[in-house]
Amino acid sequence: MPANLTPEFLKARTEFRAAQTPQEKLAALEKMLTTIPKHKGTDKMQGDIKRRIAKLRDSQSHTKQSKGPRLDHIDREGAGQVVLLGPPNSGKSSLLSALTNARPEIADYPYSTVRPMPGMMAFEDVPIQLIDLPPITAEYSEPWVYSLIRQCNLCLIVLDGTLAPEELVDIVEELIMLVEERHIRLVARDARSEEERIKEVCCRIILTKGDQLSDHSPALAELAPLFPALFTSTETGAGLDELRQEVFTVLNLLRIYTKLPGKPPDMGEPYVLSVGSTALDAVKAVHREFVDKLRYIRVWGSGRFAGQQVPATHRLADKDIIEIHLS
Repeated sequence: MPANLTPEFLKARTEFRAAQTPQEKLAALEKMLTTIPKHKGTDKMQGDIKRRIAKLRDSQSHTKQSKGPRLDHIDREGAGQVVLLGPPNSGKSSLLSALTNARPEIADYPYSTVRPMPGMMAFEDVPIQLIDLPPITAEYSEPWVYSLIRQCNLCLIVLDGTLAPEELVDIVEELIMLVEERHIRLVARDARSEEERIKEVCCRIILTKGDQLSDHSPALAELAPLFPALFTSTETGAGLDELRQEVFTVLNLLRIYTKLPGKPPDMGEPYVLSVGSTALDAVKAVHREFVDKLRYIRVWGSGRFAGQQVPATHRLADKDIIEIHLS
């Protein structure tokens, strides 16, 4: 059944996605709940909104009772959680500000970031959480920073691209050593370590201030044996789209859209799944109860022809459209 969402609900949902604080998110969710049409087609959405409201209220209650904010854990939001790691004055906060709606303190002195600062980055229609971490060096780092690195899906090492290539390599090797001392291994490709205590985390290098260099190749060549790297500039915006694309690719995500029989596809908010997901996985994402009533699935995109009926084991591709037929 179509949801037939009202303009008031869509406006409230936009406010929720732009919300920065738990209070703002709670207010937007409550507005969404009051403006959503009440019928069977929105039962699942109503339940999801109510769960989010209850979770936020419980979180706020816990925060008020605790002695201080918890720094070693940030609830994952969006399609993945990405941390920005680097030495002081590498440009992490400027990058977060350029990519998300977060407004961190940006200063030309070291250690201006003292708490984790989350923000939501959009790759086209997919929200991805970025977290700016306080800097870590051999001389000093906050112990809880490593817990946030351990829980993330991707680590971006952010470095000042105007530094000498040899200095960049030294910094990366030092960061690798510091996290390995905490049983975290930064890797170029996602792979599970055979060592039980080791947590492997995918990593990329992001070089800032790319607009201040005429030749990027020396730095990229020096860093290539460590991790893939790319240059960006928060001043000109150069490289930011490539960065968004790279994050989406490394997270191994794909977007699935749905359509009702005889209707155009809903190209609004996609269902975000992992690469390798099947048509049945997409049905489960839409509604788990649909699995027991499933007759067949049609696919636009990865099928041999548009609207092909595919088996439940059919592997989906990014931006596929599915049509679910129930008994």
